[in-house]
Parts: sequence; C-alpha cells; structure tokens
Amino acid sequence: MAVDIRRNDIFHTPGRFGWTGGLGTTAYIVPAEGMIGILFTQRMMDSPEPPKVFSDFWPLSYGAMEWTMGNG
Repeated sequence: MAVDIRRNDIFHTPGRFGWTGGLGTTAYIVPAEGMIGILFTQRMMDSPEPPKVFSDFWPLSYGAMEWTMGNG
C-alpha cells in the first residue's frame, strides 16, 4: 500500500491510498473525493516508468469526476 501525503499532480490527493502493481493493475481509494479507481490490464510493467495507459488513466478519471460533479 502507498499513501499520498501531498499533491504532486492532479491525482495525488493527500490521503489517497492504494497500489500500482507490476503485473498490470492499479487501484486507489480517495476518501476526500469519494472515489475508487481501479484499472486492470494485461500489460506487465517492463520498465520503472508506467505504461501510457496508467499515466493517462488517473488524470482522465479525475477529469471525468470533475466534469460529472459540475454537470450533475
């Protein structure tokens, strides 16, 4: 498990916790936002940098949440 303690990016909310695994999964819970994000892929991590699908998933998830809250 990992816990974010400061906002380094739009999706690094303090208190967010979860894990990104080397076998293609990532899951985090963001209590402050009432959000749970889970991404299952069949893409093994082959370098220290995450695959593009991972780096795209979290910003897009937060963007969708912001849009939904603003238009709901």
